[in-house]
Amino acid sequence: MKNLLLSISLVAMGLMTFAQAPTDLFFSEYVEGSGNNKGVEIYNPTNQAIDLSSYYVVRFSNGSSVFTEGGVTQLTGTLEPYKTHVLVNGQTTSTASSPACSPEMQALADQLDHDYPAPMYMNGNDAIALIKTPNGEAPNADLSNVTSVDLIGQIGMGNLISAETGWSYVQDSTLTYNDSNGNPVTGKVINYIVQKNATDGTTYGPFWMSWTSDHSLIRKPNVVRGVVINPNPFVVNMEWDTVPAKLDPETGFYSYKDIWDNLGTHACVADPNYTSVNENSASGSLDIYPNPIVNQKFTLRADKQMKSVQIFSITGKVVFSADFEVASKTENVQFGDLKTGLYLVKVKFTNNSAITQKIIIE
Repeated sequence: MKNLLLSISLVAMGLMTFAQAPTDLFFSEYVEGSGNNKGVEIYNPTNQAIDLSSYYVVRFSNGSSVFTEGGVTQLTGTLEPYKTHVLVNGQTTSTASSPACSPEMQALADQLDHDYPAPMYMNGNDAIALIKTPNGEAPNADLSNVTSVDLIGQIGMGNLISAETGWSYVQDSTLTYNDSNGNPVTGKVINYIVQKNATDGTTYGPFWMSWTSDHSLIRKPNVVRGVVINPNPFVVNMEWDTVPAKLDPETGFYSYKDIWDNLGTHACVADPNYTSVNENSASGSLDIYPNPIVNQKFTLRADKQMKSVQIFSITGKVVFSADFEVASKTENVQFGDLKTGLYLVKVKFTNNSAITQKIIIE
């Protein structure tokens, strides 16, 4: 674990896990939902059962270089080969400032976290680490007796992350969008960090660009080992995918919050029974290019016959819709003038399944 703080210059070695053999556990899913709907899934990619009592999940809160304020939780039980262990926020009653975690989400857990401060109180700008110690002894505050196993985020960023929303999948970006009053404002992503406030200093920044807040993330199937070197910077989509947005039947809007349908299972190439690199194969695969999009046009390419396409704003409003005259696996889409920013593209197939993906319009 000391490597997390001392070997930042070796980031490439820490992230190039794809071609290596599985040797230990890693985080396979991350759920950062509304309120205290928080949890992580841990996967065993090896062919041996692993005693979890030597493993801990720790939280480096708000850019901290130590976990003492973020909390530490010892895992329990035994994790069989190619299986998962789900740790979920354990709060069951609500207070004025802290709501209970969803009972539905807690029902999916193998283990509930303890009272605050605990790792499963993350809010998008916290680094979450999986570590282990000799014989399960408590980890020292200076990390002197621990071994790195995996890491989500970047440790020790201090003020660069403490006041911001979380990590994005783009290095630098400036976006102009409308605030709640319909007035145009500008927000920024700086070196993969989403700024909490717009450049006016008061209006909310482009929070929807953050993948580590209000989102569920699933580890890419070809990842077989954890990150043991503190990344600089942390680039979310190198090893993680977001789950597709879902339509909220109550609001009629699409949302990435509170989606935990995949908790408890993980598709990984380390599993000898793994058959596909596409975790969403039931819905099909979809490529959108170019992305970011310029000149109000893009191409869709899918593995199934497409019958329609819709573009949604980040608030869930339909801003473009088209039915294809002849269903096909490749379609060119031309739309009207839309403002620069993040949108959702939903494609429906002839078998009535659908896929929703993000696009950026420049």
